[in-house]
Amino acid sequence: MNAVAQGISSEGVPLHIFDAAHTHVSYILPYLWTQLGVMVGAPTYEGSLFPPVAQVLEAAAHKRIRNKKTARFGSYGWSGGAQRDFERLIEPLKWDVFDTLEFAGGPSSDDLRQGEELGARFARLVKAG
Repeated sequence: MNAVAQGISSEGVPLHIFDAAHTHVSYILPYLWTQLGVMVGAPTYEGSLFPPVAQVLEAAAHKRIRNKKTARFGSYGWSGGAQRDFERLIEPLKWDVFDTLEFAGGPSSDDLRQGEELGARFARLVKAG
């Protein structure tokens, strides 16, 4: 997450980082309303998107927080599944998926480099409107 955040910050785009496992969804939703882009960091958990992040996306759908630019990064163990679940959850939101970065286990130095690049490219996309 730090590498992606550093990439976003390197482009001068302000960001808010929320830990969905420890922050109530009611604190996250107001920020989703006001942002042009939403970067989602979430691993695969039991073949699906990490449940607290899925809950945030379900609440965003309920509140009709639509038409955002988005990208996702995260890890997986034996197999993926988070991206499929992510795409299913954002379909009713009409969020435009820019890119995805997935890696097995903990991130390698190459994964971290790719994460920083993903953050920078996403920030440039958001700045362009």
